[in-house]
Amino acid sequence: MPGRRLAVAIAIAACCATMALAAVGDPPGSAASAGGRPARTAVAAVRPQPSVIVPQLAAAPTATPPADPATAPPAEPSSSPPPAAARACGGLPRFNPATADEIMAGRLTIAPFAAVTVDPNRDGGVNWQLNPFGNPTWGQDFRSGGWIEDLVAAYLAGGPQAGAYQARAKQLAAGWLQALPPSGRDPQTLVCIAQAFPGQAWINDQIPPTVDYYAAHWMGAWNHGLMQDIKLLRIGCGYPPGAFGGDALRWRQTAVAQLTDAFEPNPLGPEIDAQGAVNEQATLYENFVYTLWQTALPALAACGYQPPGWITARIAKLPAFLGSATEPDGDLVQIGDSYVERPATSAHGGALVSVYPQAGYVFGRSGWTPAASFYSLRFGPGREIHGHNDHMGLTYYARGLDLIVDAGHDGYAATPYRTWLQSPEAASTLVLPKVPFSPGAATTLVADRIGRYGQFYELYDTAFDGDPRYRSVYVSQQPDLMLVLDRAQGGSATSAYSQLWHLAPALTVTEVGASYAVASAPGAELTLARVALPGQVIPPGSTGVAVGQASPYQGWVSQQMLQRTPADTVTMTSTGPSAAILTLLVPTAPSTPVSYSISGSPAGPWQLRVTVGESVTFYTVTAGGAIT
Repeated sequence: MPGRRLAVAIAIAACCATMALAAVGDPPGSAASAGGRPARTAVAAVRPQPSVIVPQLAAAPTATPPADPATAPPAEPSSSPPPAAARACGGLPRFNPATADEIMAGRLTIAPFAAVTVDPNRDGGVNWQLNPFGNPTWGQDFRSGGWIEDLVAAYLAGGPQAGAYQARAKQLAAGWLQALPPSGRDPQTLVCIAQAFPGQAWINDQIPPTVDYYAAHWMGAWNHGLMQDIKLLRIGCGYPPGAFGGDALRWRQTAVAQLTDAFEPNPLGPEIDAQGAVNEQATLYENFVYTLWQTALPALAACGYQPPGWITARIAKLPAFLGSATEPDGDLVQIGDSYVERPATSAHGGALVSVYPQAGYVFGRSGWTPAASFYSLRFGPGREIHGHNDHMGLTYYARGLDLIVDAGHDGYAATPYRTWLQSPEAASTLVLPKVPFSPGAATTLVADRIGRYGQFYELYDTAFDGDPRYRSVYVSQQPDLMLVLDRAQGGSATSAYSQLWHLAPALTVTEVGASYAVASAPGAELTLARVALPGQVIPPGSTGVAVGQASPYQGWVSQQMLQRTPADTVTMTSTGPSAAILTLLVPTAPSTPVSYSISGSPAGPWQLRVTVGESVTFYTVTAGGAIT
């Protein structure tokens, strides 16, 4: 999408998705609603909104009727749009005759949704509250009015239909301005449409109150606020400083102050921390914020502003995070509100293991080749913005495949399915069914030991009704395998503790026993074996598989918007007042033998022997959770 305001197509797509969040609930502590945290610079009071006078698209009847717009000579577009308006817009969509003609015919397509008739009489009588899909992303994109810009681009491209495109844009824009107050408008859409109508008061007089409202209601230190500030900066810097009675200068100053404020202490934490981790708790939004700053930094420089060095140093660390979070197949690992996407930067060689203690991520790999293995682990602050309740959740990639995954993300519609995707039950972690869960509870990284071919992590929280929960993870790269020890207490004799393993859709469980499951895909096999600790008895039925369940939801993976794919979820259950579940995860070539044995007293420590093919390794596990 060359020339788009946010530079790259992924930015536009993510923009539309993030804007929808306000419709399903603002993040805790955010300033996404009116009256949020103000910028440090003084902001003038919002002016009263001037009346919107619907422009006349044809002269009043006279003795000689006006020419039919369909047959009249086209209006002559300006050979060069006003430079200030063009700079403030930042770029229109590329002229696409099919898109423009669809809008001329009263229809609109917002991908990935089907086409909708939005103006059945083609007279501008659009219902701006329309949302036939009940989806906040569609509704936001529709009400933004950005699609009217396609007609402006068509007009400015010239040609025999230019006048008709301009007249239709005027008709639709007038209805948009009448239907939506300044608080509901996208100011950059407004200035972009205004390019087609230089000097016309019906639209240009709407710019100051619309941008004033936008400047006075900062959305906060997350991608919404960053997008807002980029638009304010571009508008303020696009016009001369004295334009609109000096408002243009104030708009740019407000944007610069808010861009800086986002890095200061605030309820959401800094937008980007000292390690280069974004506060949105989703890998796709790390990528989105990176693309936004690739737009913001040049815009600041072009307007004569330079952020402090400590801020640009944090921005410069975003590619390293993205590289660490990229799986060997080139896709970002799916964490939080993230689709399966390629990052805007290429994964690069560096540290094989990266720990982000403030944001709460671990990323590790055996190497930087497509044949490497990869894993992730989540902990840190309670859920906010685009995060899920996925603490202690892990993912695992080996043998060229996703093996253990998070259940993913399918969009922002407030449905029971989205609620499940955000829940602990949609992560590969230990849950206590029917026990109250606290989304605000933090999870602590208690210990970590990083070796070249083996890493150990221990996590702790009290997210389930205040009772302690521990997860110890040992990851081996020679051979590739994982050992996971989950411990929890505080239940009753009938409490059920469930260790969940969400398998990627490519895997299918082919064998299940009381204490194990085997899943297969072309060229790979995954053994999930629950190891009975000395003194433990694992009863029949303790290991189960769910796929495609709807009540309650379980056994699904969503990798793209509006997508739900049935996928096996392996559940290992322990009943009683406490639980200690030791599980071995081994990826191998098909039919590779896997076996294990454990010894020691019930009080521990325990010696575990694991055989994978011809490879034999030994591990020591303590009752306190250490694995060496």
